[in-house]
Amino acid sequence: MAPPPSSADGPQVARFVGGSLSLEELRRESQRLPPSLREQFESEAGRREFVGALVDKRLMVLEARRRGLAEQPEIVRQVRELEERLVVQALLAQEERNLGPPSEAELRAYHEANKDSFRQPERLRVTRVLAAVGPGRGSAEQARARVRAEQFARRLRAGEPMARVSSEGEGPERARQGELGLLVRGAGRDPRLERAAFALTRPGEVSPVVELEDGFAVLQLVERLPGRTPPFEEVRSEVEGRLAPTRQRGVFDALRARLRSTAEVQVELTPTP
Repeated sequence: MAPPPSSADGPQVARFVGGSLSLEELRRESQRLPPSLREQFESEAGRREFVGALVDKRLMVLEARRRGLAEQPEIVRQVRELEERLVVQALLAQEERNLGPPSEAELRAYHEANKDSFRQPERLRVTRVLAAVGPGRGSAEQARARVRAEQFARRLRAGEPMARVSSEGEGPERARQGELGLLVRGAGRDPRLERAAFALTRPGEVSPVVELEDGFAVLQLVERLPGRTPPFEEVRSEVEGRLAPTRQRGVFDALRARLRSTAEVQVELTPTP
């Protein structure tokens, strides 16, 4: 029978017949909890409850081992498979550390070979003021909202700042002085808003009133940012992130080839009927 679970060295937070629980083990177990749940155990009563739960688990492990359940073939198989996964992960991690970080030349070569994938499409900075129409509202309310939107448009074309006009609108962008953020074609925005925005050609230009799902809006172009391919220095960290899986696969393939070359592998398949 396997030996009973033993605690790590260090201060003990609980003792029981057959074992104990150390402070280090308690810390390690608590770190596995999600932050929201971890907060429940910050009080003295919470910590006592958590220690009690860990002790209960240890007592159940002891009882299961006493009954010989740890030697059941299925449990032994699952433990062996888990151990195999963990040691293979550790082996690959060690090989990656031995390989070291990618060189500057390697990063630049990857960026050059995949430059098109880093290209940024044309983007617009646009502001909006919205005359909202609640869901299911009738034609009279829609007409009133359109009239308000037309008034917003006239004020903007007369040179009134969007920050002032948008303060009278009802969209969520009101709190950001009308700022909608960067728009990109095909990024999931209302197609009507997208068409109206990309029809604007010069900063300060005001769109016609646009009917949208949430009401009637007027847009104003702040800036057009043309499509561009950023230089390597600007996307270096992104290059590192994209290259990482490729290097990991290379480490795996190289290790596998090296091990197979010395293992004299012979595959013998039983013929299928």
